[in-house]
Amino acid sequence: MQLKKFVAKDMRRALMDVRQAFGEDAAILSTRSVEGGVEVVATPAPASPDKAAEFNAANEPSVSKAEFGAMRSELNSIRSLLQQRLNGLAWDQFARQTPAQAAIWERLVAMGLPGNINQRLLDLAGQARTLDQLWRQTLSALVKMTPVHSADPVSTGGVFAFLGPTGAGKTTTIAKLATKFVLANGPEEVALVTTDSFRLAAHEQLRTLGRILGVTVRIVDNQHSLGDTLQSLAHKRLVLIDTAGLPSRHPEQQRQLSELAAQPQVQNWLVLPCTAQGQVLQAAWKTCSTAGVSGCILTHLDEACVMGEALALCIERAVPVVYETFGQAIPDDLAVATAQALVKRAVALGRAQAATPVDRARVMNNFGSQPPSRAAAAKRAAI
Repeated sequence: MQLKKFVAKDMRRALMDVRQAFGEDAAILSTRSVEGGVEVVATPAPASPDKAAEFNAANEPSVSKAEFGAMRSELNSIRSLLQQRLNGLAWDQFARQTPAQAAIWERLVAMGLPGNINQRLLDLAGQARTLDQLWRQTLSALVKMTPVHSADPVSTGGVFAFLGPTGAGKTTTIAKLATKFVLANGPEEVALVTTDSFRLAAHEQLRTLGRILGVTVRIVDNQHSLGDTLQSLAHKRLVLIDTAGLPSRHPEQQRQLSELAAQPQVQNWLVLPCTAQGQVLQAAWKTCSTAGVSGCILTHLDEACVMGEALALCIERAVPVVYETFGQAIPDDLAVATAQALVKRAVALGRAQAATPVDRARVMNNFGSQPPSRAAAAKRAAI
């Protein structure tokens, strides 16, 4: 068995060195505090069985798939428990050495931000004399990091498609934007289009909105392609396209996205409900980005517990937030997104979450998800 000692100033740096040397499957045999930091003894995962331990499988009783699965499950559980323990050791050391940064990290976790974003924010925040100053610098970094459109593109017209999962608020958002435009410019230059050929209720919803506003409504179906429909509406100043929220593998979803991708004049906006889990938001991005996404709309902010996961997606994908919605009132509960307003709302929601102690395991797992950069470690050691 190959054993190696790793000595580093803190547990996170030591674990990163272990991963770099032996990979993610390395086994940690022991940890202890030493002068100047911590010592970790680790060994790589065996690449192949030891020649001396090989045997003739024909002479041994076979292991059933169920038994093998149970063994694998137990090993995964042990690995998970060990990882949680190591995350806890790393977090405890981080909190002892840099209590101000640890307090900021907990606030960011309460906002729903992932570990990689939290790491970047602390790197950008730099040094500070007080916790309040460090918090202000962190929020300033988050404002600069948050991409926004900083304009009201619908007010000047264009062709916009609204993508996203079922219940994201696509149709309601279209109603708000169409109403705002009609109030400012009249109904003659507006058209509404739906590609949702599955839900009759979606057709009726859009038709009802069209009758109320006095605007043209078109339905894309087998007889009327999206390309032909848009060509017939080329004289309209504003065209808003509602789409079906279908599973990613549904053939109709693929057809819908392919048609949108083939229309270069269409700007595709992903509607992200902030009430959804991060995995749902990431799945929506993965599906809809195949058509090309030029912006995001954050919805259901009045119902959300946190919005950090939605913000993180926009930051990581470098896709600007165009609008935010925060209620059902048409057209009032919609605003052009600004980074300052988004961060302010995220902080307010985070404070509500922090009213009860943030789950320790959640903080440790968030902290352990990203190894620190050398620059970050140096900055923290200096504070």
